[in-house]
Amino acid sequence: MSNQNVLRKEQKQEWYQRNKERILEKEKNSKRKKETQREWYLKNRKQCIERSIKWGKSNPEARELIVHRYTHKKHTQKKALQW
Repeated sequence: MSNQNVLRKEQKQEWYQRNKERILEKEKNSKRKKETQREWYLKNRKQCIERSIKWGKSNPEARELIVHRYTHKKHTQKKALQW
């Protein structure tokens, strides 16, 4: 790469580091990102569910801990779980 390209790359990296928090916040609230994630999930729904079931079977202790934490949160104590 030429000196100009290297310099430009360094400038972009410095700018990103200075504005990292703002960029991440903007990406977090991005409608486009949410739409693309939703589309991806709808296309890969079966694989995601199969992977989570497989993980749950291979990690029963961790799964039990997650369920316990969820059922004992303050906001879930007020209403019954709908399973």
